[in-house]
Formats: sequence, C-alpha cells, structure tokens
Amino acid sequence: MKKKKTKLPVKAIFISLLCLATVFSLFYFPFRYLSNSDYFKIKDSVYFSGQNIFKIDLESQTRRLRRIYPDYKAIVLRRQLPDGIIVDFIPRQARALLRLSENFYVDSEGIIFLPLHSRIDSRELPVIIGLNERIPSPRSGAKYNESSLKAILEFLNSINNDAELSLMLKITKINLFDPNDIFLFTDSGCKINLGSTGSLEKDLSTIQMLMEDIRPNMSDIEYIDLRFREPVVKYK
Repeated sequence: MKKKKTKLPVKAIFISLLCLATVFSLFYFPFRYLSNSDYFKIKDSVYFSGQNIFKIDLESQTRRLRRIYPDYKAIVLRRQLPDGIIVDFIPRQARALLRLSENFYVDSEGIIFLPLHSRIDSRELPVIIGLNERIPSPRSGAKYNESSLKAILEFLNSINNDAELSLMLKITKINLFDPNDIFLFTDSGCKINLGSTGSLEKDLSTIQMLMEDIRPNMSDIEYIDLRFREPVVKYK
C-alpha cells in the first residue's frame, strides 16, 4: 500500500510570512526612528531631561513618583509631542488634621499624609487627637484601619455630604482617646459627647434634629450629651 504524499501549501506559507514581515516593518522601523530621534528628546525637565519620550515607561515612572510623593492621591503621566512629558499631580482632599507624633492630614478614605505639597488651610479642618498609642509609627501615604478613626471619618463624611448640616455644625476638635467616650467641640465652644463609635449613626440623626432647635442659640450651649436615651442639653 503506497503512502500518500502531503503537499505543503508553500505558496500560502510564503504569503503569510510576507504579510507578517510587512506588518512588523510597518511598526518596528517607525518606532525605532521615533525612539532614537533627537527631535523627541526632552529638553528641560526635572525628571526626564535628555530622554526620548517614546523610551520612557510611563507605568513604571508613575509608580516611582507615587513612592516619592505619597501625599498625592494620584499622579498621571502622558506624552506631549514632540518633546514633552506632562505630569499631573492630583492632591488628596484632607478631611481632618490628625495629631500624632507629628501633624498629618487624613482624607475621607483614611489615608494619612504629610502636608508637604498640599495647599490646605488647616484652620478650616477639625483636629483629631487621642490616637498616638494606637498609631505609634505613622507613615505618609499609609492607610490605618483603626476602628474609631474609620468611624469618625464616616461621621465627618456624612456631615460634609449634608450641605445644610455642614453649615450649621462647625467641628473644630475631636477626641478619640477613649473609643467608648468620644467627644468633640464646635466653633462656638460647645462640647458634644457622642459615646461609642457604634452609636455614631444614631448620634448624627439626633444632632440633625437638635440643630433645628438650638442652632440660633448655639453660642449659649455649654454641652450636649448623647450618651443617654434622651439627649441632654446644658445651657451656659
């Protein structure tokens, strides 16, 4: 029995290889020219001077810059023809000033950062104290899952998202030394005892109702205590 000879589709293979070579040359040679041309070299740059814009790995350079500047929420790099790299620094939005071994800002996500490159007026932010022992070695750009800090940030976010309440209730200081006995101060000098972190959602609802009645006379209030079944309001 004779074996059948299989004919290779030489012509088809040749055409396929020719097409691949054509496609490769269409991309390779222009890219080689672009990445080696002095026309695309960056002239003046703090980070990339003298480099060709097509040889810069934007992803790795973004990671490098984020390690250097952890106080920014995001850093975006993009090429600008013929010889530029645009670097966009997107700042974090501080929700409060955090007093630890040194002063840090903290954003709504709980990430702390040093006020190195941020143009933020700290006088407009509430100051959080009492976390030195629970966050003994703070590091800029890090997120700490400390329960009382997380809870109070959610509390502040809720106030900030309520336009009317955020105007009525100006918090200047928050003491988290005891997570079961949280208290804060307002710009009028009123002290508000909130109790534990687990009751903050209920406390916020109570504060919203109280503000409708006492806001016109807020400067006359010495303290508000929300640790009991019924809120206690003491006038000066």
